[in-house]
Amino acid sequence: MGLNDFQKQKIKFTFDFFLDMNHDGSIQWNDFEDMMTRYKEVNKGSLSDADYKSMQASLEDEWRDLKGRADINKDDVVSWEEYLAMWEKTIATCKSVADLPAWCQSRIPFLFKGMDVSGDGIVDLEEFQNYCKNFQLQCADVPAVYNVITDGGKVTFDINRYKELYYRLLTSPSADAGNTLMGQKP
Repeated sequence: MGLNDFQKQKIKFTFDFFLDMNHDGSIQWNDFEDMMTRYKEVNKGSLSDADYKSMQASLEDEWRDLKGRADINKDDVVSWEEYLAMWEKTIATCKSVADLPAWCQSRIPFLFKGMDVSGDGIVDLEEFQNYCKNFQLQCADVPAVYNVITDGGKVTFDINRYKELYYRLLTSPSADAGNTLMGQKP
């Protein structure tokens, strides 16, 4: 069974928002370089040289894994169609975060750190508001979306909650809390 239209829309969001940084309709290594530059800008220089080198090595690994899984014609470019085909195969067998491709799993700490700019391990409302603003998410009601993330204040928005939401964003066949990473309520 293939992906439904809603899943394709979410996968398209991940393609456009998280990977195709230059918006040329494909993913290439230069998108990962642009990602590093954008990350440094958003975090206002809080990235040390060691962190930057570690992130670069991680992104190089991510690119190799993504290319290996999705670049069907081996042209060093992952098109939208190739990316979607990869996700159709992945979601069919994915039951947990551990089943996500290695490149997805390795980017979770990097993406979380992009939200948790204070570095305290918890994304508070102000940090989430800045994330939505800095990444130009169309979020009409940030406090309401944050309330969904924290389940009305019952759940801390830490790396484990982020992993859960990221997995749900990528795999859920319908609107749920994973949509909050797109700045949207379920």
